[in-house]
Parts: sequence; structure tokens; C-alpha cells
Amino acid sequence: MLAAAAAAACSTAAHAAALAPPPVDPCATPTGSNYLVADATNLGVVDLVFYNAQNSRVVFFECVGDRLRRLGAKRADDPSVPVTKLSAAATWSCDTLARRFAGVATLPDGQIAFGSYSVRTPSCASRFELDAPPRVKPGAKARVRVVDRWGIGDIRPRLCIDPARGDTRCRTLAFPKAVTVASRRFRAESRGRLRLELRVNRERITTTVAVGEGAAERVAVPTVYAAGDSTMQGIDSFLADELGSSMYVRSDSRPGTGISRGVYWKYHAISQTKRLRQRATVFSVGAASDGLPIPTALGIPQPCCGEPWIQEYANRTREIMQTCLRGGRARVVWLTPPEPRYAPRADHARDQHRRRARGRGPEGRQGPAHRPHVLPQRLPRRHPPPRPRRPRA
Repeated sequence: MLAAAAAAACSTAAHAAALAPPPVDPCATPTGSNYLVADATNLGVVDLVFYNAQNSRVVFFECVGDRLRRLGAKRADDPSVPVTKLSAAATWSCDTLARRFAGVATLPDGQIAFGSYSVRTPSCASRFELDAPPRVKPGAKARVRVVDRWGIGDIRPRLCIDPARGDTRCRTLAFPKAVTVASRRFRAESRGRLRLELRVNRERITTTVAVGEGAAERVAVPTVYAAGDSTMQGIDSFLADELGSSMYVRSDSRPGTGISRGVYWKYHAISQTKRLRQRATVFSVGAASDGLPIPTALGIPQPCCGEPWIQEYANRTREIMQTCLRGGRARVVWLTPPEPRYAPRADHARDQHRRRARGRGPEGRQGPAHRPHVLPQRLPRRHPPPRPRRPRA
């Protein structure tokens, strides 16, 4: 009895210690060196990565107003790798788009390492897909499938059916957690165009079904290719909300990549452009640590950030821009990333505009209308509500 009571008391004490407040509030305390990165490139979830914890236990939080919401704690899977990753720490939300996360670790020497990271996840404008037959016979029954592209479920949108004649009928579709498909059967009673509308908060996803006549026309919309490193996170979702149903935004954020880190983007841009045939490309890369030595054509490494290094950087940038221009059939907007708050990295960022402006090169035969545009990132402080968006045909 006494042994069992002692064990229970120890277990309770250990649990209370595990849930104790962190030694520092990572959401409210500024720091010159950030140990945390939030990765929202995996569909539907946010992964948190903490660097250089030295095999210490890392506690992860989400900053919700002035309080901390604990997400979990973990040690590195491999002590020899300086990365502690909490996969699927949080899921995307239709209600809260701008999210901030934090992590705290007590290093073996007693030092407190912490950091925070903000990320904007996509809205529900592009979350769902409506799958319905383009044409049905009058009086026949048909089925509409609603697919959760995020794959996380746990939501209850409303599906409304608006016939050519008659009243609109709406019904709630329940998506339990981790369930990605829901369906509803309906009867097409009157001739004409039947309109299907899925309502999720302020978002509206629509499609049409032809009843007893020619199939409803579904026009494919142009593609915008939003690519880059972690600085593209959030910008791609802003673009998708702003463009609405007029364009399809293909997001391709690759955290940890860079122009000076190799020729990855040169060949990746070629493969993606062949596949997407995009009308426009928006590119953002290089703010965090894009200052590694770049070899010349003779294989001689050029250290950052002298004139030879800038020239090689501009050459790589120009190759990517020319690929995405598609021979004058597309436009390229290359964003100048904001200057990092961390002082040692700010020196690299100050040269960003000069490198990219040089990478554009002369106007050439294409004329100024087909030159890449280099723009600073100036996002609105308050983002307007997104317009309704139709799924891509």
C-alpha cells in the first residue's frame, strides 16, 4: 500500500513538473538568435523544428493571445543530428490563418534556448473540391462528392443545392476527424442549370450541373506558380485569397533552399515549368542564410559577398527567371525578401535587391513587358476578406 501510494505521488509530481510553465515566455521575450522554424508546407499540418537543442527536451507551444498553449515535448530522434522535430504539431484552421509558435529548451550547461516563428496557413477557399456530374437527366438522381484536400476533417460545412426553379435546399455535411470525403445524393427535378454551393465560413465553392441540356461549361483557369524557400510561406496563401477563382495558385515552398546552396532551383524550375505551363511566377528566396560560397565556371569558390560572388549569384538568378518567362509567354515577379532582424544575417539581405536587379539583365528582344519584375515584400497589415473561389476544372 505504501509503495503504491509513493509511486502514485511520484507520478503525479513528475506530471506536474512536465506541465510547469517554461522558464521564459518565448512568445513575449525578444531574442537575437531564433532556434525555431515552423514548416507549413505539408498539406493540412504545421511541423515545428527546433535547432541545436543538444539532445535536451524541447517543449513546443502555440501563442494564443497572451497565453501559451502547450503542443507537446520531444527530444531529438537522433542525438547526432542537431534537429528536434515535432511533426503535425498543429493542423491548419479555417478560422485562424496567422499562427505563431514557440519552443523552449534547457541546454546541458543550464542556458535557456528559445525562439518563436510566425506562419500564415491557407484559407478554406481552396480546401474543398466539389465533384459532381456535368450533366444529368431530368428526374434522375445524382451524387455530389465533397473532398477535403487538407485531409484532416473535423469540420461541418453546408452544402446548398439551388435548382433552376424552386427553393434552395441546404444541408450540413459532417466531416469527422481525419475523414476526407463526404457525399450527398439529390434529384434533378427541373430542366436548366442546377447550382451547387459549399459554404465554409465566408468562403463559397461552387459548381454547376446541366439538367436535360448540354453540359455546363467549365473553363480551366490560368496557373500562378508561387515558389521559393520558407519566405514564400504565407505569401502563397495571400495570393490564393486575392486572386480567388480567377487563377489557380500552385504553391511550391521549399524551406532551407537557396540560390547559393546549389543548382536545385535551376533544374526544379525547368521541371515545374514544363509541367505547369504557368502564366506567371512569383518567387521569394534567400533572406535567411543565402550567403554560401558560389563556384565559378572554373570551379573556384567565391566567398560572399564580393563582386565575383554577386556576379555568380546574378547568373543563377537570371537562369531561373528566363526559364519561368517561358519565352515571353509568362511573367515573373521576384520578391526582395525583408531584412532579417538577426544582425549577422542582415548584411546578406542588404545586397538582395542589387543581385536580383542585376539578374534581370538587359531588356533584349522581348521588350520591357516581358522582363522579370523585382519587387519588395509589402504585405497589407489587414488582409481583406477573400472572394468566393471555384474549384479548378
